[in-house]
Amino acid sequence: MSTRTGFGMVSLFDDFLLSADHSGWNDNTENSGTTAQLVNREDGYVELTTGTTIGNRGQITGERVWRAESGGPLVFEAGVVFITDITEKGLFVGFTNLTTIQNPIEIASAGDTLTANADDAVGFVFDEENATTDRYFLCGSDSNVDAAGNGVVPASATVTVPVAGTDQAFRVVIDTAGAASFFINGNLVFRTGTGWSNRKLTAAVSPDVNLCPTVCVETREALANTVYVDYIYSSKGRNP
Repeated sequence: MSTRTGFGMVSLFDDFLLSADHSGWNDNTENSGTTAQLVNREDGYVELTTGTTIGNRGQITGERVWRAESGGPLVFEAGVVFITDITEKGLFVGFTNLTTIQNPIEIASAGDTLTANADDAVGFVFDEENATTDRYFLCGSDSNVDAAGNGVVPASATVTVPVAGTDQAFRVVIDTAGAASFFINGNLVFRTGTGWSNRKLTAAVSPDVNLCPTVCVETREALANTVYVDYIYSSKGRNP
């Protein structure tokens, strides 16, 4: 935490209300997908729409100015709503280490095996098409090593799946050692066993690597798929 200023925290909150081009965000898409665009809807939303080829993605990312080691927790939160339906798409919500297009962590076809495309990323994954277990996954990648505790949210959690047309809030809180806590709609969700300690996913992400907030949707069918992003929030301790 910085001792040179009274503003010890760095924070970003974008409710997507004012800027027609939502300046400062990177809009990533493929083929016939549309770049992130503001939605004429109460409270302000950004629409992410994929192309119409299987594997096409739509993504919004911030800049790589966030790391966990600077003191105080590194926090991410986004409000996300599935628009088309909850099937035939893959979703990642959290932090990653690239601003260019990439689904940071996804589920391999026909199973619950997570594939980390990003060297460093941490967040939530959902993919009813590819996953055997149709619930949210909690996951991290630290220096291209998958976190040992990566896996599905327990069925007993308050929220386990998206509901089409319903906003859900996803929060990740990362301590200075790179361990992550996960929240859905303000409720702590966690696993137990290997790779988990004190309800945190240990070795979730590298604390000394710059990350950017992101929401990514990837289509699993030859049709466009859409999600809306209500807001994105990030905060961390200011570097001394």
